[in-house]
Amino acid sequence: MFKRSSRVLLVTLLLFVLAGATYAYAAENTVPPTFAGDGEGTISGYTVSNIAYSTSGGNITGVSFNLNASATVVQAAMDGGTLVTCSGATTSWSCDFSGSPVSVLSASSLLVVAGQ
Repeated sequence: MFKRSSRVLLVTLLLFVLAGATYAYAAENTVPPTFAGDGEGTISGYTVSNIAYSTSGGNITGVSFNLNASATVVQAAMDGGTLVTCSGATTSWSCDFSGSPVSVLSASSLLVVAGQ
């Protein structure tokens, strides 16, 4: 009889230990306050102006331009090439294509991607 009651006591004690550990683990999972939701709004886009190309040896090595509104991140690509991150602030930006210059004679497009 003593063996049976010690087993019950041991199992009960084990369950309490597991329950306490589970509670302690779950209590440490905190989620910071965030904003989330669903909605809609107009995407107006940017107007790019005052475009000026930098050239060297018949290649376009860079471009500078102005945006009609402030942006915090701007990237650009020539002729479908890889986007490069541009430097600047608010509405005045410049991009360096010297790592993969494009021939002036074959250049046909400039892609500018900007975001707030």
